[in-house]
Amino acid sequence: MEQPMVTMANVAYTWPGGTRTLGPLSATIASGHFVGLIGPNGAGKSTLLKLIAAFWALDAGQILVDGESVSRLSAPERAKLIAFVPQTLDTQFDLTVKEVIELGGINRRSWRDRWAFQGALLAERLDALLATTELTELKERPFNTLSGGEAKRTLLAAALAQEAPVLLLDEPTAHLDPGHALKFLNLVRHMVDTQKTTVLMAYHDLATVGLYVDTLWVMDQSQLVLQGPPDEVLKNPAIQQIYDARLLEISHPRAGRSMLIFP
Repeated sequence: MEQPMVTMANVAYTWPGGTRTLGPLSATIASGHFVGLIGPNGAGKSTLLKLIAAFWALDAGQILVDGESVSRLSAPERAKLIAFVPQTLDTQFDLTVKEVIELGGINRRSWRDRWAFQGALLAERLDALLATTELTELKERPFNTLSGGEAKRTLLAAALAQEAPVLLLDEPTAHLDPGHALKFLNLVRHMVDTQKTTVLMAYHDLATVGLYVDTLWVMDQSQLVLQGPPDEVLKNPAIQQIYDARLLEISHPRAGRSMLIFP
């Protein structure tokens, strides 16, 4: 049996103050699988992503990525395995779009081989990433002057520069207009299908998530409460209770996949 790309075993985390705990939870993600992580605000989705990325330390349990315990890896070693696209990036440095993307590639390398990333190969790779994320004309713009959507696309390009097998996305289409959101999700789906990238994406749009992901995880009150194929999960009556909202389940007219919308 193939080893899962991401394994979480009895993972638990207590937020500062000690009044609320995430987990314990256990789950796996197969290599080349696209998982959508949904749930109400405050359910623990962003926290789970940060724990997998080892930004925060576990209180209990273990997280393995490609068989390696993330808590025992150095930052460059983790960067070779995991790329993370946060909701926002606050920086006090006057970095350009090009420099932010370059840092994504440099981040995965030790100091000994960073110089190798500065030659012609970098220029070709950078141009391709800029074109893919439609940032070519913005490459010399300071990052802190970008719109929310432009910044989000820059962060995606920086994550892609890492060439990591696991991609963690925290609300990646927030601030994106519908056209760029569609291109973003299509690009991620293409990476899963062609490069076997393993993706875990925290997401809010119940009308579109089932069109892209292979599996849905549902978090509620800091627990992982549902897992399964998108159609099965979105049709589960518990979703209405979890979101405390009346939602209408319909079928996409072309894809035939389940969608949840306001009635």
